[in-house]
Amino acid sequence: MPVQLNIFLLLFGGLQGLLLSLFLARKKTYRNGYIFLIIYILVMLLQITLKVVSKIWLMENMRTIYSLSYRLPFLYGPLVYLFVVYLLMPNRRFGLKDLLHFAPFVIAILAMLTYTQVNLGSFLTGAFFNPAKNLSLQVATIGIYHILAYRQWLSSGRPAKDVFSDLSKLQFKWLKSFIILSAIVSLVIALAVFFMYIYYPHWNHARFLFVALTVFIYWISYTALSQPSVFTVINGQFKTDSPPFVPKLVVHRRTKKYSNSGLTTEDISVIRLALQKLMTEKKPYLNPEITINDLAALVKCNRHHLSQVLNESFHRSFYDYVNQYRVEEAKQLLLDPVREDHKIASIAYDSGFNSLSTFNDVFKKMTGGTPSQFKKVTLISSRQQHG
Repeated sequence: MPVQLNIFLLLFGGLQGLLLSLFLARKKTYRNGYIFLIIYILVMLLQITLKVVSKIWLMENMRTIYSLSYRLPFLYGPLVYLFVVYLLMPNRRFGLKDLLHFAPFVIAILAMLTYTQVNLGSFLTGAFFNPAKNLSLQVATIGIYHILAYRQWLSSGRPAKDVFSDLSKLQFKWLKSFIILSAIVSLVIALAVFFMYIYYPHWNHARFLFVALTVFIYWISYTALSQPSVFTVINGQFKTDSPPFVPKLVVHRRTKKYSNSGLTTEDISVIRLALQKLMTEKKPYLNPEITINDLAALVKCNRHHLSQVLNESFHRSFYDYVNQYRVEEAKQLLLDPVREDHKIASIAYDSGFNSLSTFNDVFKKMTGGTPSQFKKVTLISSRQQHG
């Protein structure tokens, strides 16, 4: 790969990173956990910029900035972890203890700035200026923080399924891919920095590994273009501490399964009938952003009672219950002669889904086939019966 092509790809990655940051800022995602994603992208942008500019020129004119490029991998892990934590727990407030996650990066900078001093430099030089030890520390922070982010994602899995129907489920699914890819790209960059430092100027081909940043940035950008709802700020996402609505049903006695509920058999029947009538007449499931709190408000009960009814009477989670109606709506639209020329994506969105991939997955899970297969088989069967 020619050096010119490598620079070309890095420049495109840097430009795309800048545009992506502006896109997220314009959507005001910085008010949520996405602020850490924006900073994460900007750090990548700085890493790319420092690799595009001439190394000799940087060493002669901006040696401190040049040395900074070898410490940036210390930021990747903490930023990804904080992004995941604050996205999954939007009610959490940033505190001083969160700044401690950036301690390795701060210490590395102090070591760099005090390199010529005996007092602090002598202690930190061995850990942060020895290439092998520095790489080990970077790999450790990247690995540990990405593992913590993945564990946070796993622990939030059940609330995401029980509380949200489609939109946040899409974000949750994307988040897993982001954590995995970020870990891979971060490790690649840490290795690239190590090889360029150790073998300079004989192993300049390591700079080609920085193209991984460009690919990663374009992957995030592709998601922003193809599924913009992934970067929609949703208040109360994944975890809710208390129901916002006051229950209007009278609590008489406890049930066996939900010992703390207090719903009677009559109460459950009232909620079940009200829910079925609402879903049939008002079709609230057509709203892709509907949550269990929204549905509970329409039924005039709290979300814990609604969750109990869904589990005991319908044996379904909120996610599966709402998507069952969406799939039935999609079936009708697929067989509607007026919509014969409509694309599958159009049917998906009109049925309440906010993602074509989610629609296909849910439809296949509930019917055993894809939307196209369902339409084809049903139409053939109908013609045979009337033929």
